[in-house]
Amino acid sequence: MQPTIIVTGAAQGIGAAVALRLLQQNYKVIGIDKQAVPASWPIQQMIEPPYKPGWIGISQDISACEETLILLNTLIVQHHITGLVNCAGMLILTSLLNATQAQWQTSLNVNLLGPVSISQHMARHFYQQQQGSIVTISSNSARMPRTQLGLYATTKAALSHFCRNLALEVAPYVRVNIVSPGSTLTAMQQQLWPDNQPPASIIDGDLGQYRLGIPLRKLAQPADIANTVSFLLSDEAAQITMQEIVVDGGATLGV
Repeated sequence: MQPTIIVTGAAQGIGAAVALRLLQQNYKVIGIDKQAVPASWPIQQMIEPPYKPGWIGISQDISACEETLILLNTLIVQHHITGLVNCAGMLILTSLLNATQAQWQTSLNVNLLGPVSISQHMARHFYQQQQGSIVTISSNSARMPRTQLGLYATTKAALSHFCRNLALEVAPYVRVNIVSPGSTLTAMQQQLWPDNQPPASIIDGDLGQYRLGIPLRKLAQPADIANTVSFLLSDEAAQITMQEIVVDGGATLGV
């Protein structure tokens, strides 16, 4: 059976870029996203004809953990799954002083509890088959404080540390790694902009927000993140586990 990778949050953005890159590497890809009607997902317009047979899109909200585990059990029976990429996530901008219980619960469900449940389930499967790799998309904001991003950053920091601990438990058969993007040209990033252009403060930094600039003087493209993910899933990274690769153009100054 063809090696298959599950990618959550695959409808658009980084998840779509990851799915496309893996299809190009001759993996079969199962994309999971909460957006309804997979046929209308943005990624559908991006997949070139030679790769369409290797693509399956499934609508499922990962925060509905019990339903998601039922889906995963079905996929495990039907496909030879060798990898998982946790891309699904959400961003709620708020100060921590004003964050509501509902906002916390929503963010925890999508950014932490959903990926934890999926990773735990697939890690058990990978361990039993003595083969598998998990890559989780976190964020460089998990490494340092950011104004208005504290809620998001906290959930991502918890997710990153979960992955490191999981990696220790499932060695030697399963590798678990983290990719932490900085500002990346996606719809999630664009919701932070006042208009269609990125604010100069993203590249230059903003002392008023205690924000560092980007030394490489450019935002990441989703493909930059996808290339890092595909490397970590590949045999070229066979000796890499428990690691976090930050893809942010140097914005966190190596912290």
